[in-house]
Amino acid sequence: MISSRNSSLPHALLAGLFLFGCSLVPDVRAGNIVQDPGFESADPGALPGDLNFFDSGQSVDGGAWMVTQGTVGIDTATSFVFAGNKSLLLDGDNSGPDSVTQTLVTTPGQLYTISFWANADVPNSLLVTFGGTAVSGVPTTIAQNGFPGSDPLSNSANFVLYMGTAMATSTSTELTFTGTAFPTIDSGVTIEIDNVGVSAVPEPSALTLAAVGAVGSLLFGVRRRMRTRRCSAN
Repeated sequence: MISSRNSSLPHALLAGLFLFGCSLVPDVRAGNIVQDPGFESADPGALPGDLNFFDSGQSVDGGAWMVTQGTVGIDTATSFVFAGNKSLLLDGDNSGPDSVTQTLVTTPGQLYTISFWANADVPNSLLVTFGGTAVSGVPTTIAQNGFPGSDPLSNSANFVLYMGTAMATSTSTELTFTGTAFPTIDSGVTIEIDNVGVSAVPEPSALTLAAVGAVGSLLFGVRRRMRTRRCSAN
């Protein structure tokens, strides 16, 4: 007779070996491939409190981020900044849409995670594209949490982290943020983004796959022996 304790062995073995295999695999995450992700290099001559604007065809930071449509602004040490000293204002002239773009070095067929922090005090629309394709999972509007604090970084908690995924189809991929503000008599005028990240989604490591394979082989052997014992007992 096979006891219930022995019959649960495959499940316990699976859990134990899986945890053992995972413990051997370091949590390695691909690094951020975005240059100047927090716009800290933008508008280098700006003084604290400045908000300067850049038109289509200009770079806000000397080459990494390019204004590709309309007008965008750089806030410096103001209540509109999420982290560090600067953030980017989309739709700087409220005539939108306005776009900012960075060309990234990517791997064709690789899935990437795109993330950024954003806040707004005005009705708005947002489109984030990766290689011309809308990033999956990113909404079409930014939450209007406003900027009630008057000091720099006083409104950081009002920013929301947005994340999505997209597949690269080329070795060169354009990441573009396009925003349009719809100010009313009762609203503000700004859509702010900060701390942009693009990271490759890591593939399962060879060690993880080997551990899973070993678990499967051991489970097959255990179940086969258990069936043999049951047949012998009968």
